[in-house]
Amino acid sequence: MCINHYNKNSIGKFLLNAIFIFISTFCFSQNHKLKFGVKVGWNYSNVNAIDENGQPSGYLSGIIDEVYAGVILENQISDKSYLQVSPTISYTESVTFLELPIYYKYNIYKQFSLLIGPKINYIPDEQNNNNYYFRKRFGISGDIGLDYKISNHFVVEGTFSKGFTKQYDDLILTYYNAKRNVYRLGVIYYF
Repeated sequence: MCINHYNKNSIGKFLLNAIFIFISTFCFSQNHKLKFGVKVGWNYSNVNAIDENGQPSGYLSGIIDEVYAGVILENQISDKSYLQVSPTISYTESVTFLELPIYYKYNIYKQFSLLIGPKINYIPDEQNNNNYYFRKRFGISGDIGLDYKISNHFVVEGTFSKGFTKQYDDLILTYYNAKRNVYRLGVIYYF
């Protein structure tokens, strides 16, 4: 039990240090202005899992029962390229995810930009919820998406996130080894 606790703390400390180093480099090694904003929007989750017999199972969320919100930091690194970090809280029908996507953004045509990059997911919910068993608190996803710049302040974003980690089991709906894929549509406001 001590070894397991030590490993979880080590992983958490490593991730926090890596995030701190990345954000420090992101903020202080720049030739362009750092942009700051907030974002909100809707999630549509497609949870892929297996049932008690090992057959494909899962869950599709409703259209309006999942939301996300976060802050966004964007640093321009060339005429058409940007780095974007966006700590986000995502609420699904009853599980909360803290997410840290790190995107490379490339302006592909006029107001349209392509987003691509990894995302770290963390489930902060307590295990005492009898409906879920959290296999792994930390997870990894790969994201891809587009955004459209409406003005200097407003951007519309749409992303798809492919979950790579089997993070939880739903004991009521009897699906196990769940990987969460997310379609997301939202609005960003830059200050």
